[in-house]
Amino acid sequence: MIRHLLLAIVGAFSVASLAQTGGFQPLSFQPGKDTAVAQYSLRLADPDNADKPTMWQGPLTISNESGLCTANVSLVTVVYAAQDRGFVIVLTSSGANAIAHFIELASCSEKWPPIKRAASSAKVQGNRLSFLPTCEGGGKNAPAVCTSARVYAVYADSPPTYLRLDSYKLTEKELGVGFVGEAKILDPHSPRAMVVH
Repeated sequence: MIRHLLLAIVGAFSVASLAQTGGFQPLSFQPGKDTAVAQYSLRLADPDNADKPTMWQGPLTISNESGLCTANVSLVTVVYAAQDRGFVIVLTSSGANAIAHFIELASCSEKWPPIKRAASSAKVQGNRLSFLPTCEGGGKNAPAVCTSARVYAVYADSPPTYLRLDSYKLTEKELGVGFVGEAKILDPHSPRAMVVH
């Protein structure tokens, strides 16, 4: 009985590990030090805090035995890498916008055009890039103007693909009501949330 239970737990762990294989994971950077990704070394410049950085002024420098290049990204919040991918996803911020850059490791050039969205934040889990919804204004009996979440599938050889249903579901989860685009929402982030016209 115990042996079967242990085998089931080990099997479930292995399946979960395989599901993560190939997915993007956040990289850890330390001031003045390189972070390894495959045969490349990555370094971010100018952290906001030397002890516990939350943002880097940039740029991002990528090197290997063939040479060195620089990606001109600034206000970097996180960099994601995946096994067997020739690019990293660099998330930056600019005012109320989150921006995803797809930087080629071999050349520091943009693999695809950046995606810029009004968002409370952005994140990558596995092969999904998510821009979380954001709201402005609102108050007692006054609706807020909200922008929905936007979710993309990120593959190795094709530009990110917008996932409308996933975007709707993430908006509903975060704000309490689902929609796509922009809407006036009464009581966002609560069970009473509703779209008003």
